Amino acid sequence: MLYKKVFTFFLCLVFLGQSFAQSKPADETKSEAQIAPALREKSVALLNVLAREAEQFYLPENRVSARVLVANLLWEHDEKQSRVIFQNAVSELSTLLGQVSLETSEEDIQEGNLTFEAVKELRSKLLLTLAAHDPNFALEALQKLSRRKDDGESVFADDNTLELNLAEQIAAKDPKQAFGIAIKNLQKGLGTNLFSALESIYEKDAELGARLAREVLGKIKSKDTKVVSSGDYISNSMSSNTTSMANVAVIINSNNAAIPETNFTANVWEIQQFLQTIRKLNRLAVKDKKTLALTDGEIKDLIEVLAQKYVKQTYLSPYEVAQVMGDIGKYFPASAQLIRQKMAKGSTELDNQIRNQEVQSETEDKTAEEIFQIAEKKPVGERDGFYRQAAEKAFGEGNLVKAKDYYGRVKKREEYDYLGTKIEESLPLASAQKGDMREVRQMLAKVKTPEARIEILSALAANIMQNGDKKTAAALIDEARSLYSGKMKQRRNLISVLRLAQGYAVVEPDQSFALLEGNVSYFNDIIAAGILLDDFNEYGSVKNDEVTLDVVRTESYRNTPGGVALIKKLANVDFDRLSTLAEKFARTEIRFFTRFRIVEAVLDSDAKDTEKEIQQSEERGKY
Repeated sequence: MLYKKVFTFFLCLVFLGQSFAQSKPADETKSEAQIAPALREKSVALLNVLAREAEQFYLPENRVSARVLVANLLWEHDEKQSRVIFQNAVSELSTLLGQVSLETSEEDIQEGNLTFEAVKELRSKLLLTLAAHDPNFALEALQKLSRRKDDGESVFADDNTLELNLAEQIAAKDPKQAFGIAIKNLQKGLGTNLFSALESIYEKDAELGARLAREVLGKIKSKDTKVVSSGDYISNSMSSNTTSMANVAVIINSNNAAIPETNFTANVWEIQQFLQTIRKLNRLAVKDKKTLALTDGEIKDLIEVLAQKYVKQTYLSPYEVAQVMGDIGKYFPASAQLIRQKMAKGSTELDNQIRNQEVQSETEDKTAEEIFQIAEKKPVGERDGFYRQAAEKAFGEGNLVKAKDYYGRVKKREEYDYLGTKIEESLPLASAQKGDMREVRQMLAKVKTPEARIEILSALAANIMQNGDKKTAAALIDEARSLYSGKMKQRRNLISVLRLAQGYAVVEPDQSFALLEGNVSYFNDIIAAGILLDDFNEYGSVKNDEVTLDVVRTESYRNTPGGVALIKKLANVDFDRLSTLAEKFARTEIRFFTRFRIVEAVLDSDAKDTEKEIQQSEERGKY
């Protein structure tokens, strides 16, 4: 959707920024976690203003979304008022549930009416947000936010998934209550959400987590449980051409109650995922001296279920079997031999998959350096996979120099392996963030575009300033500014202005404010044009001349990596001036959200982590 890629880039453009991820002195890191009383007071006061403004949106979904955002952030500072706001959101959403049609028509799409799917998503966000603060309140809201068909069945087919998501949140405050929810939903099926809840419960109460793990194991081992896999369909289709795709769904869907042969179905992928979860918890148990999630004997029982399934199954997938072939060979060598005989034609692929799996298992929870040391001890022909894992881990840890070294040792690379490209593209900025002046100067000679040079010099200036050398930092940011053409005709020009604002925010904040303030009218023009384009193309991001906050928030985070650091810096310098800057946006919903971003950056200790997670997700999507 062009609108979401272009228009929403400008919604919170004032807060766009690439974070400067340099190491900081311990005292500075500590001070970042502390908020000056005056700044906290102003932030909470602005949050209360936003609470009142949330009631003024025309779109009901915007009123609900705004209340959830504000109440979530206000809880720590004024729990009583936060509860009132949450309750108002629940009440309005309950009304919406009673009004919305379960079927989405073409007319609804054309008129921009609120759909059932949109209400369902709002419901999930509200409940999960609330559960982090008060699990019982969330469960009460879940009951209130229910709707049933004429036959009494819930219209929310995925409520078991939502309950397990709630259990994951609830576990931090009440692991016993989360355990009860998990046991209830275990009767309906396995799945990622159940295992996530298991991890959360185990983290809070290892004994209770181990008990839940044994309950899951018992369910899998039960004689009433049918174990299925995608291979069942392939096997059946080989003997019959009448098998339909509907039958496939029945075979592989572990939560499908329509399967007549059994009361419970477990998919082999779910069992393998459960096994991975247990291994992860057991590693933590050894490290923290806790109760094992499952004993070695119980893990053997789990492997036996898979071994028996593969021995009996006609068609076997090398990738699927490779996940546990090592364990089957360890505990049940005879079964492993039978499986290999059945897969004789695919033995090469199976061996390749097993090697990949061994690399994954051996490098689990290891640092880049530890993985590299493992690689060095392997036979030459087996090192590539470990070198690549070490490079990937070093890249994730921000050590680009090591990542390049490790990746350079890989002799045979995958056809679509973009890791090397990612490392090379990131090296100049990474060096700038570390403040390596000489190396950055050498790399700048190879950088082709002024926009890239501006980004690197701005990051270097920020780092040098953190180390106390204001004179050099000022010279660097001024050098960066001299590269800017002064023409705001294209997106890359706008990004350059924002990179400069980031650098000046650290070196000379007044210049950062001036750069941003001088371009607000231009941003407003682009936003207005984006709204016109959205309405014309009926993209749905604007309804009744109001931009949906869901679009604003999602795309703002997606398109503004590092914005939290910039906002926090400017808020600490001059909170009132930053708030006034946000007020200069022409649109009501934009003014609301930019001011919310200010208080979020100041009050929410997790704001930067949230931003980083979204940024990393976007980066993964590029390759």
